[in-house]
Amino acid sequence: MTAPWTPFTHRDGAPAPLLVSVPPGLEMPLRKWLHSAAWHQDGDATRRVAVRCDLVLVRDDDQYNDRHVDYAERLAHWTPAEQLLEAVDALLDLLTADPAPSPWPSIPLMPSVLESLTGLQPVTRRDLQVLLDDARSRYTIREDGKALVARIDPGVEHAVRDAVANGSRPERGSASEHLQEAFARANAVTPDPVVAYSEAIKAVECAAQATLQPAHARATLGTMIGELPKLKEKLLFEIEGRNLGDGIEMVGSMMSLLWSGQTSRHGKQHATDRETVAEAIAAVHIAAALVQFFSTGAIRRK
Repeated sequence: MTAPWTPFTHRDGAPAPLLVSVPPGLEMPLRKWLHSAAWHQDGDATRRVAVRCDLVLVRDDDQYNDRHVDYAERLAHWTPAEQLLEAVDALLDLLTADPAPSPWPSIPLMPSVLESLTGLQPVTRRDLQVLLDDARSRYTIREDGKALVARIDPGVEHAVRDAVANGSRPERGSASEHLQEAFARANAVTPDPVVAYSEAIKAVECAAQATLQPAHARATLGTMIGELPKLKEKLLFEIEGRNLGDGIEMVGSMMSLLWSGQTSRHGKQHATDRETVAEAIAAVHIAAALVQFFSTGAIRRK
């Protein structure tokens, strides 16, 4: 992950805030990048972005259906400013490898010639990353280049990555996959906090079952929390604490907080209270710590 540019006025003080929306200075460069990136793909990619983002690129008014207005231009300039990042995110998933190929593959064209013919130079993910860094956007290009994600503190990101790596051990089931999905959903351009929270719980269930309820085929985080008091004398935590069992109680409290905090798990008479993005991010951090504890043996049977 690259670091955003730091304004002169913030270099000796508090860090400048990252921008969630698209500021005026970024809007037109971002539209130009979207136009060029979409133009160098086949038309199907542009149409798929429109469907994914629920954008209307064909209108009833004949003025807008002029055949000279290509779909890439419509995508770039008809997308509302508040959906620009969403459109960029959707297109990243469909882009071919950088740099974008020539639209005339049988006729090799120098970039200068291509620009004179189309007004559009091929753009790359690096061009987009520079724009996001310079504008101090909260979002950056995901490591695989296929999406935008929120910038994460390097220390936090490293901790989650470490938990994901350790959670991939066979006895921890799908803990790694669930934790990755929870992290991605919580930090996406369009976050899905409900799914992120649910995936965080699944990650802990996978990581903890082999230690807490290995013979329980239908074990859940709830049943494991209920089992902890019975296993208290059979479990060890890496840090003993002032009193014997302090570490196990701390793990139990983290599990209980994660479990009880999922407000959307069941329907009820009143309107369902769905998890917020902030709650989902906190849940992912708790889950990452618990997955790490169980996967590395920090909590284990005697």
